[in-house]
Amino acid sequence: MLAGAGQAAAQEEPEVTEAGLARGEMFYQAHCGRCHGMLGQGGEGPSLARPTLPRAPDHASLVRVIRRGIPGTGMPGTRSNLVSDLEVDLMAAYVRTLGQDAVVEVAGDAARGQEVFAAAGDCYSCHVVDGRGTGIGPELTGIGVRRGADYLYASLRTPESELPVSRRGILRGFRGYLPVRAVTREGRVITGMRVNEDAFTIQLRSISGRTVSLRKEDLVELEKQFDHSLMPAVEEMTEADIDDLVAFLADLGGGS
Repeated sequence: MLAGAGQAAAQEEPEVTEAGLARGEMFYQAHCGRCHGMLGQGGEGPSLARPTLPRAPDHASLVRVIRRGIPGTGMPGTRSNLVSDLEVDLMAAYVRTLGQDAVVEVAGDAARGQEVFAAAGDCYSCHVVDGRGTGIGPELTGIGVRRGADYLYASLRTPESELPVSRRGILRGFRGYLPVRAVTREGRVITGMRVNEDAFTIQLRSISGRTVSLRKEDLVELEKQFDHSLMPAVEEMTEADIDDLVAFLADLGGGS
């Protein structure tokens, strides 16, 4: 099924049968799909459907990443008593196939998409690209190498359908951009992204970019909207505008 599985296979590109790749896909979906997407096009983790992965350009380095993880990121390693060397090899072999047909032609015009991003979409009011914009939502610099075109289309049309799943205890993914709605005793309604929180206070960053600190004892309502996105859907944009916007986003980071 896998030629030279184990330590030897981690040193060079193995030969894998169709049955072996099918098993690798099964292992991938069980261990990796939640973060990287079932098709490898990204989610909480980056897209793996690329011709070359920056941290793992070959099979051996990909095996090391899967086994050891990436310190300082949300990418964990795999414990040898739970995932065997054979399973890691098969997962790596399957992931390598995701990039074989990864070049996807996007119909839009990236140059015009930048104009849509700045004007019609008003996206700089919430996102940062190459140092420009407001960091209320996730930074989009390099988003083109982290997310596939299908993911970008879905995120624009129905933002709440593509919220990354966060793991307990790790302030990454969507947990780092948690929308909160607070109502004070005077009836003032405040919405924004959670910046910080402790037992007595919570700090929010409003859409205007202003940071507000609230004492919980002064609130009559505090709603943490885990399944909500402050990003509006692009309902008023034409299909051409959306194509152009996706082309611009898909192009970000493409030269890195």
